[in-house]
Amino acid sequence: MLPATKDAVSNPFSVNLTASTHTSANVAASIVQSTTSLGIAYQKAFDSLQPLVLIGGGARSQTLSVTDLAEAVPPEGEELNIKHSEYVLIDYVPLAKITRNGDTLRDCIVCQVPLSVIMKKMKVEEVRDLCKLHGIHATTRDTRRVMEGWLSEHRCSDACEVSYAVLRPHSHFARSTAGGPLPGILDVESLAFADTFKILSRDDILPLLSEEQAEASSVGYRVKRVARRGAVQLNPGEFVLDNIPLSILAKFTTIQGMRSLGSHHGFEIPSRWAKEKCEKALQHHKCENCLNLHFILTPVNSVTKPRQTRRGEWLDSDPSPFLWESEVTLDTASYPPKPTTMHDIAVAMRGYCEELTPDRIEEEGCCVCGQLTRRSHMLQFDETAYDLSVLEQLNCTRLERFSPNEPITDIKGPVLDSNLTKICPTCHDSLKRNRRPKFALANFLWLGQVPDCLKDLTLGECALISRVRYNRCVVRVLKGHAKMVANVISFEHPSKKIYERLPMPKEELADVLSIIYTGTEPPGDDDLKRTPVLVRKERVRAALEWLKLNHKDYADLSIDYETLGTYALEGVPIGLFKKNLPEQEGNVLASQKSVFQSDEDQ
Repeated sequence: MLPATKDAVSNPFSVNLTASTHTSANVAASIVQSTTSLGIAYQKAFDSLQPLVLIGGGARSQTLSVTDLAEAVPPEGEELNIKHSEYVLIDYVPLAKITRNGDTLRDCIVCQVPLSVIMKKMKVEEVRDLCKLHGIHATTRDTRRVMEGWLSEHRCSDACEVSYAVLRPHSHFARSTAGGPLPGILDVESLAFADTFKILSRDDILPLLSEEQAEASSVGYRVKRVARRGAVQLNPGEFVLDNIPLSILAKFTTIQGMRSLGSHHGFEIPSRWAKEKCEKALQHHKCENCLNLHFILTPVNSVTKPRQTRRGEWLDSDPSPFLWESEVTLDTASYPPKPTTMHDIAVAMRGYCEELTPDRIEEEGCCVCGQLTRRSHMLQFDETAYDLSVLEQLNCTRLERFSPNEPITDIKGPVLDSNLTKICPTCHDSLKRNRRPKFALANFLWLGQVPDCLKDLTLGECALISRVRYNRCVVRVLKGHAKMVANVISFEHPSKKIYERLPMPKEELADVLSIIYTGTEPPGDDDLKRTPVLVRKERVRAALEWLKLNHKDYADLSIDYETLGTYALEGVPIGLFKKNLPEQEGNVLASQKSVFQSDEDQ
């Protein structure tokens, strides 16, 4: 068993998580067998308990905000008093294992946090052990996303262990109270703090004003000073307003002002927080022993600034007309340029050759997105440098099956191309920010390796294994003395057709595929094998059987072996339209060639 974590040793009140119920020896043995080296579940049936440590280090943040604690429940008979904006998870144990003696848990809170919140703050090993405490069998092959899905759908029963989270205020606040204010925190009595406030709207603070104060302005009030003392010397036109609610002040101040308000009220707002999050932290705060603040306000009757002129010093105010010069003299001392030297030619050729090296031109595939990128821009892929959990996706990959008796299973782990070892800069930047790339294979773009039975198929063989018919093709083959030339013309099918049985009969294939053969002599068997409509029966059989086993769109397909038997072992399954042309005319139409073109190369 591994020793206790550093965090648990540094806190005297940290208690390791243990289960409160006992199971049989067989169940305990199965639990111990499936645990990992980092998260060790103890054998509940043995006398020596092996603790299940859930709180440890790792990349996951163990900080809980006020929003995370919205559904937290205190122990029975106690009241949950959340004074700070952030808390750190230091322990997660049953209530009976928590000892609160003296100053041990000073400023800390104990509460029951929902599983959907607490699991986000744990590592994968800790989430796996948390599943076992709630009767969910999880193994090392299960990904974090799968286990979090199980915990989200889980409903606790009496057999589940009731654990409580021990939370302490964020360490930044502890440093601020011990060693002075944090950087960026202003004294509430300073003029800089008063300048952080905008004009307070009259409608927002109207319930706090007297009739005389409300009549002094129809727009709003400006904060002149803030004082902690009750007796304040006022200038003419100023008045004092005590303890304006934080929910109102948060709307009219900057982030620095909200951080200073939070520091005065006993909780710390991190500088990295957005303004909306800072406002929520101030709105959730409940003042109990907070010191009073007295705001010295002055009425504002107009907020419209006088319009400033846009006229600058660069404008020409001379009313006289502008006269162009009649003659403009150009410096021709450097013209014509000097002739190109051999050194200039060598430099240009060196740069040209460097830009045409194989490393600059050749492309390589990315193992994350599969897209081709210049080899000079590619980076070596290191699995330890990224959080690959963002590339895990269920029902995206599939192991190749070789018989109908084999189950349909996904490929465990992140969705990557195992044959590639480089990563493109775009995917590298996204993974460094713990984001899934836009064109990642995990976004259901994974295809896998193309099997041999689907490689090098002809146009006719592809037509026989296609379930959807959406076009018609006309193939024109021109035979000359030295070579054969073929082109395919495709026409859109008026209505798409989906086949339930493949391959289709020869009669139906002739409706969607036709071939025109032109030449000075009839085609031989060797000529037909070189055409794109050649069909090899065994290749069609192997392709259909593989697709039925491994392609989800072919799972309900019925292979018509009887129709497949009507095809020749190797040949053209449709009739040929032959047209004999005189040798002197050639096999190219007159409208398709120029008057200077000869037919000797055809």
